[in-house]
Amino acid sequence: MLGSCAGGGLPQWNCGGPQSLRARAGDPALPPREQAGLAVSADGLRWSLLGASPDLRQQLAGFPGLHPRPGTRAVPLDTVVLTCAELDHVLGILLLREALSFRILSTAWVRDALLEGAPFRLLEPAWGVAALDRPLPLDPAGRLELRLFPVAPKVPGFLRGRVASPRETTVGARITESATGRRLVFAPSLGALDSGVLAELAAADCRFVDGTFFTEGELRALRPGAPDAVAMGHLPIAGPGGSLEQLAKLPGRTFYLHMNNTNPILDSASRQRAAVERAGIEVAEDGAEFEV
Repeated sequence: MLGSCAGGGLPQWNCGGPQSLRARAGDPALPPREQAGLAVSADGLRWSLLGASPDLRQQLAGFPGLHPRPGTRAVPLDTVVLTCAELDHVLGILLLREALSFRILSTAWVRDALLEGAPFRLLEPAWGVAALDRPLPLDPAGRLELRLFPVAPKVPGFLRGRVASPRETTVGARITESATGRRLVFAPSLGALDSGVLAELAAADCRFVDGTFFTEGELRALRPGAPDAVAMGHLPIAGPGGSLEQLAKLPGRTFYLHMNNTNPILDSASRQRAAVERAGIEVAEDGAEFEV
């Protein structure tokens, strides 16, 4: 787990909310967090990234598994998977522009939308397209298989007005180990849980799911007039129809990630965190390691 928070991390640079203040003050219940991203590997030697946040430089520096070999620029990075075009999920790929020995995979919509921006064109030689619901190898040896599946579409604010297939704007990523069939699902942006998405999550041994907001109107408590969670493309955790009551029924391990700095589950001593943990769901932590 390279990072676990939503855009801006914790504390967010321009946020004077209670949790950001506590994180700046060194409250042990609210340690600083970087923006969301996951590194996956079949053997602990070659790695692929799910998401590329603006914090990617320091995340790679802090993870020995992705350090270059001494005396070389050979980094054991195979693929970077982008599940949407939101800037807090993709800006990190610009930090990798010095060497294109890896591959970027996204839907055609995400690729084309980002390549219209001049900085991202530097990455065009490494950028491939992954069609929805079609498997392809994540690593050169084929030990891990990637399949992208559609979730509730969400067009980033800076791209609104584009005419394109909405099904490709936002996806989840299913990673399957070929030898064992063990499956991980990564869905950091999720506006709804329909039957198709629930089936994907239920079939996974381990899932990382959008936990941006705890309640629908959470942001308005800090910023009157702010949009609610659903309007921003995120299904809240609590309340009728929220993700908690649906995810608690699933087998295997479930982690919330991509939490906004206002989300009370970031506070390890909060009643909201306790409620999530009682339901059998874990809160992703920066630097944590998992074996599926």
